[in-house]
Amino acid sequence: MRLHRGRRRRVLTAGRPRALLLDLGGVVLRLRPRACFEYWAGKARVDLQDIGSRWGIDDAYRAHEVGALDFPAYAERLSARLGIELAEHDWRAGWNALFSGTFPDVVGALPRAAARLPLYCFTNTNAEHQATWQARYGHHLTSFTKVYVSSEIGRRKPDVTSFEWVARDMGLGPADILFLDDSRENIDGAAAAGLQTVHVTGPEVTLRVLDEMAA
Repeated sequence: MRLHRGRRRRVLTAGRPRALLLDLGGVVLRLRPRACFEYWAGKARVDLQDIGSRWGIDDAYRAHEVGALDFPAYAERLSARLGIELAEHDWRAGWNALFSGTFPDVVGALPRAAARLPLYCFTNTNAEHQATWQARYGHHLTSFTKVYVSSEIGRRKPDVTSFEWVARDMGLGPADILFLDDSRENIDGAAAAGLQTVHVTGPEVTLRVLDEMAA
């Protein structure tokens, strides 16, 4: 799958997919991870750089994203990793500061594309974040036939088996699905599973794909 840079040139050069599978954060929703660190650093009265340098995707984070670790337990792991102590409500507030809105043009293009072929979403997330984005942005996501949430299905990107499972649940062969994600690691996992892929480097990339599918 090639991605063309020209605004008016076609994005896709392979066969037309039968369904689109989109990532959520970074593709439809705007994320600002720094806001989480800013909140926690302010509450703990520590240097922001200390928080950012200690945080990372570890086993606890992955367990949280597949529903194997609830938020209070994950907050305890975060406390140990970051070296700060906060009330649980402050951990939650900082955790949910991640979301900073939508990509309006992308959201506006979803219904047009959905009128031509099914749209699905596959997001690595957790129950705490899910409750937040559903409450804030759920009305923007009604064009999706189904949203696959990692903490609900017990599988997360970029595992090849997660894409195979989602494709089976969609009732399609992997080659019939076009997957869009802003993570190169996730794109590579999807490609290894046989999906068509487009690496999203900005909202204009997603918009071009949606516009082409709606044409």
